[in-house]
Amino acid sequence: MTGTRKSTEDYGDGNWTNPYVQAENQRAQEEAQGAYKHQAQGYTHPYTEPASAHYVQGAYQPEAQVQVSASAPVASYVPPPRRQRRRPAFSLARRFLCVLLALLTLATGLGAATAYWAHTTLIDTDNFAAMTEAIAYNQDFQTSLATAVTDDIMASPAIETYLGDGNSTAWYGGVQNWLYDQTYTLVDGATNSLVTSEAYPQLWAQVISDTHAYNFSGESRPAVLDFSALYDQAGSSVQSATGFGIDTSTLPGRTVTLDTGQNIWPINSTINTLIWLASLWQPLLGVSGLSALLGFLLWPRNRFAYLAFIALTAAGLLWIAGLLGGGASLTAGIELPASNAAVLFLQKLSETITASFASYHNGLALNLLIAGAVLVLLALLSAIMGLTAREATARTR
Repeated sequence: MTGTRKSTEDYGDGNWTNPYVQAENQRAQEEAQGAYKHQAQGYTHPYTEPASAHYVQGAYQPEAQVQVSASAPVASYVPPPRRQRRRPAFSLARRFLCVLLALLTLATGLGAATAYWAHTTLIDTDNFAAMTEAIAYNQDFQTSLATAVTDDIMASPAIETYLGDGNSTAWYGGVQNWLYDQTYTLVDGATNSLVTSEAYPQLWAQVISDTHAYNFSGESRPAVLDFSALYDQAGSSVQSATGFGIDTSTLPGRTVTLDTGQNIWPINSTINTLIWLASLWQPLLGVSGLSALLGFLLWPRNRFAYLAFIALTAAGLLWIAGLLGGGASLTAGIELPASNAAVLFLQKLSETITASFASYHNGLALNLLIAGAVLVLLALLSAIMGLTAREATARTR
């Protein structure tokens, strides 16, 4: 009948010409295709499940997918976790911080090295005496020292009162001048014998100990060279040879002032600066080690390469410091004293100190160069192992 909806019975139950059955079949087929696409992408559609064979509205659908009833449990879809990429700005800031830590490591490390050298070589009395021992046996210095002691003793009141200065023009001047020359020969022989005697090393050690104790006291006062021990022994030797009782406590050469300026004492200022620097070698070394460790832990890539860069750079800086320090002159720009013995002592001491500075820094640079080479090998080995691990991981995927 026209205008009246036909039922399934009019077409026959299960008939392929039934439009309601065709609509249900079409919808089931579309859902099955959608579920297949999702399965190809790695997961199953939450509302469908595969079926080997089902009947839909009386029609047989082989290998189709049908809708799961509302009462069936539905699995929730959890997407796979995505790898979080590091932000470029954070990585750049981290590298910049590591560079700053490397600079801090180098600065404090070099400062600690120089401070340790000053502490062990200059501040320590025994090491300072051992370093200056070679000066005592320098032939020119021994001759100059003996001459300076002889001239001082011959100008002392005990001899000058009776013998003059060797240039008398009085009527008895010839005899007086002859006695002066004879006495000078005796005194000169006594002082030269003193600087070559077996007692000289002990006397020189006493001279260095007294000089070091005075100048490295930390006080602000002119630096001096204390020859008191030598002068006292020389006075005893001259008295034994000539019979003159010599009081050497008032002789001008007994203590030679090295800082001759007025209220400007460059040697004393340098010594006090070295005392302050030497006291900081342990804190500086601690800061250097801590900054190196932090940089090593924060460096985002090959950490052994980071340490190798620091070690090789420090070796280069230490070598440059040794080269510059070895060629420096500590007596340049200061007013030298009038005593020839003091001038020779300062010159030889300057050469000895700069040679010690250069030797220490060059030796430390060599050790760091070896350590840097080892770290370079470790960095290469680490890089090779990392590359091998990444290739193995890629093959297993």
